[in-house]
Amino acid sequence: MVRDGFFTGLDIGSSSIKVLVAEFVNGELNIIGVSNAKSAGVKDGIIINIEVAASAIRKALKEAEEKAGVAIDKVSVGLPANLLQIEPAQGMIPVTSNSQEITDQDVDNVIKSSLTKNMTPEREIVAFVPEEFMVDSFAGIKDPRGMMGIRLEVHGLLYTGPKTILHNLRKTVSQAGVAVDNIIISPLAIGQYVLNEGEREFGTTVIDLGGGQTTVACVSNQKLVYTNVYQEGGDYVTKDISKVLTTSQSIAENLKYNFGIAYPALASHKETMQVDVIGESSPKDITEVHLSEIIAARLQHILDRVKQDLDRTHNLDLPGGIVLIGGGATIPGVVELAQDVFNRPVKLYVPNQIGIRNPAFAHVISIVEYAGNMDDIEQIAQAAVNGEEYLRSKPIDVPNYRPAPQGSNQQIDDNPYVAVDDMPNYAANDDDDNRQKLGDKVRGIFGSMFE
Repeated sequence: MVRDGFFTGLDIGSSSIKVLVAEFVNGELNIIGVSNAKSAGVKDGIIINIEVAASAIRKALKEAEEKAGVAIDKVSVGLPANLLQIEPAQGMIPVTSNSQEITDQDVDNVIKSSLTKNMTPEREIVAFVPEEFMVDSFAGIKDPRGMMGIRLEVHGLLYTGPKTILHNLRKTVSQAGVAVDNIIISPLAIGQYVLNEGEREFGTTVIDLGGGQTTVACVSNQKLVYTNVYQEGGDYVTKDISKVLTTSQSIAENLKYNFGIAYPALASHKETMQVDVIGESSPKDITEVHLSEIIAARLQHILDRVKQDLDRTHNLDLPGGIVLIGGGATIPGVVELAQDVFNRPVKLYVPNQIGIRNPAFAHVISIVEYAGNMDDIEQIAQAAVNGEEYLRSKPIDVPNYRPAPQGSNQQIDDNPYVAVDDMPNYAANDDDDNRQKLGDKVRGIFGSMFE
């Protein structure tokens, strides 16, 4: 059930901060303002400098306010998958009303009873997602309100995150001058928004190729079943280009997005571009295929790591295949490269909203969509989590449960940038004249995204 009104989504990334203001009218989402500002104080999707990050968020909020023509006082902010854990939880209460008819208060009480799940001291409950209610012996109920019964039970999934990350997130948003309306679990929202009903039911993997990191989320049977984060993304591609070509980071970024192709078989051996090389008095000619090989080496390295973990956790063969989003997915040829790596169907998801038809905005749109589509039961559950500070932070021991059959294997590493030395060896193709010219390819791909 879509709630009419204004909703603002905040996506705090390592390389950019995106703010999206939307209005829901009769269930239809209308985007009225969006900003995409340079990030600061954030590393690997985690806030490391509250003051600097708050300043960057303020700039992004101000730009979005100017475009939307409305004041922003609260936001729904995405929580990255870093160290996210999921575990089953359940609660049970007696129905105490004289009529024994289940009310909102009963739903609130039974959800609160499920939040007493034991936790380690450093973790905090972020969200509880009800899967089913049971009234007496009747199971599979989505909304028990108005029903009559003696005993009410709830079964659902409890999402927990590191207390430090959550504290820093709330404090940073507060210092930016706005309140946190909802903390939205990013992979949960992305799976809900990017995938259709069939893809969520049968099983599909979403790979978000961000700037500072790559996030993987697998959804099956309408549930988030696996998530993982890799501390490599599009920024590493830029660093590779800069290192190999001995050029500045800004020039490398321009080459990546304006001339880059992620699949060397699609690149030309004849098309060239001039690149300013550090220490050289005149620019150097670089072929399109050489630039493509640099880009492909890093992206293939990232996707190979993803494939290994998907295979190990038995998520590689999900029937829905792979869906790509994120700024790194805008590089032409990424789909073809991913198909080679995974040997599975791969598609690029492009939002259909006019003005932001770019995979880089899929995340922030998903935050707004998720917040606006929360039904009454989900709102009661979120209010129960937000209103029970003691229960959310209650430190008790419990074995961890990961959102995958054998554990989520959150591979969070703090290693600095490491260059990819081995580039794939692609055979030269002399049939360059039959290829589209570089400018036509770029205009054709990006023109459809930004209509």
